[in-house]
Amino acid sequence: MITIYWHCLGMTEADETFVNSAIQELAHHLKEEPIKLLISIKRLGDKPDIAKQVDAILNDPSYTFSNCAGDILYSFFKEGIFKEGVPPKLLVYCRPDSYIARAALREKPSAKWGANCGSFSAAYPPKDQLKSKFTIWHEALHLLELDECYDENTLRRKCKCKTCVMQYKPPLGVDENWPSRLCDNLCGRQKRKLKNLANKVAKVEKGKRSS
Repeated sequence: MITIYWHCLGMTEADETFVNSAIQELAHHLKEEPIKLLISIKRLGDKPDIAKQVDAILNDPSYTFSNCAGDILYSFFKEGIFKEGVPPKLLVYCRPDSYIARAALREKPSAKWGANCGSFSAAYPPKDQLKSKFTIWHEALHLLELDECYDENTLRRKCKCKTCVMQYKPPLGVDENWPSRLCDNLCGRQKRKLKNLANKVAKVEKGKRSS
């Protein structure tokens, strides 16, 4: 089972409701055919001790984005959330002027919407996209080993799927109800990666049950 924790940094209760809805919807699509990924979505705030540690890391201006990712994983380990096997993932939703967003932009200037480092992703969409699921889904899918579907120099889409979630930004005309179905908005290469991951997770779970 893969677990993704989500956390809002300096956001409102309405933002938290929106983020939870968006990522739960993504998980619903991932559990369906043809992917069938065993995945669990949890709110980091339900574990106040670890949430305080993560907040302290994210609000520390001395952190680089990469160092932040490593220390967050260590905090999970200290609190007993991560012991062995697949480490839990964390998606943080924050504002573009937050310390962690600025740290990400220093490391990768093209990361204007969000950034990923292993088991940690941060989503910080601009004001006109605050209610768009695109950035949340894009950064959450990075946690599931999907990579970019755009050229990092030109920012142009590299795949043939015009609505691929892994392109640089939402295509023109996208509103808060997009994408309606995940598999219709991923290119074939990304869908294959998700299916392969789902198969690996299923085998691990089967091994646990038979041991």
